[in-house]
Amino acid sequence: MDRSNDLLVAAFGEALRDARGQAGLTQEELAHRADVSVRFISFLETGKRQPSLSALAAVSLGLGMQMSNLVMEVEKRLAAHDVHAEQEQ
Repeated sequence: MDRSNDLLVAAFGEALRDARGQAGLTQEELAHRADVSVRFISFLETGKRQPSLSALAAVSLGLGMQMSNLVMEVEKRLAAHDVHAEQEQ
């Protein structure tokens, strides 16, 4: 079973990048706060990697937000994509 979902991974990357920007953090600062590498943050933001639950928790903590709030932002982006796709049909 293929569990990859490019739209989901892209939506997460966008939500993470925006949340980091709203927090006024560089990738380096977020990586330090989340105790992950800068490269990992970059990969998450560009959709080259998808986070595990523990990575989601660490990144959310580094952003100073609850995981649920970050996930809600991802869901909003997916819903917006669905609306856009329906309008194109």
